[in-house]
Amino acid sequence: MLKAMKAIVVCDDGISRSFFGSLLVNLKGIESVREFDSPAPAFEYARNNLVAFAVLDIGILEADQFNLDRELRELHPNLIVVYINRAPYHMLEGMGKQGDYCFVISFNQAEILNMVHQVNNMVGRKKARAVMFGRFQFFVSGELVYFSNAKSKELLALCLDHRGGEVSMEEAVDKLWPDRVYDDKVKKLYRKAVTSLQTVLREAGVEEIFITKRGVCYVNIDEIECDYYRFLENENRKNSLYDGSYLFDYEWGEETLALLERIASDMRV
Repeated sequence: MLKAMKAIVVCDDGISRSFFGSLLVNLKGIESVREFDSPAPAFEYARNNLVAFAVLDIGILEADQFNLDRELRELHPNLIVVYINRAPYHMLEGMGKQGDYCFVISFNQAEILNMVHQVNNMVGRKKARAVMFGRFQFFVSGELVYFSNAKSKELLALCLDHRGGEVSMEEAVDKLWPDRVYDDKVKKLYRKAVTSLQTVLREAGVEEIFITKRGVCYVNIDEIECDYYRFLENENRKNSLYDGSYLFDYEWGEETLALLERIASDMRV
């Protein structure tokens, strides 16, 4: 079964825009479709939503010079872009060579349905997304994950903060239970948080991202999309949602926040 995906259509021709919007929204696997007649509001929507693919009119991109396709790919590296235009085919073919994944399509429902299947296969590789700027939030296939055990959520945030590096039991206890003595009772709380986190991730279908060994745990960052990681990799800093806030629910996040502030300060120079 196809996973739910969000799509956007950006086209200044109302008939074409409505055609693609109504066609996509009726296909299995499409959670929602938003239509826009200009690039700017489409980009703002994409900043706050996990968009799986975008249908973009080449004419509006050329006229506006907004570089929307490039900006969207910086926000969502796994985004699939679909170009539409009534221009000669050789122009469309040239546009298709600019991205890793592009489809030049006609107004044919069968081809669009095939595109949806291809998109699902491509974006399925990274269905976990962590938001660390501001309040910590974790999504799977675009859905917010609920943690009944607050410490299990905090443990996941701590592992993500380490960017794949090991988190020892001692460090986890020190960060999550700073006022507790490191004894058997607090170790039991740590193990309970680990078990709870494993259960939540297993039910969400992403249990493979969290690895535990004797006395340590860590995350597989190759399977996770994260605003913090993209920022450090020097991708999309211009349009980053970073506003001086990082994991503000957790005091231990202040050390990483200092690093982010140094980077942001260098950017302003």
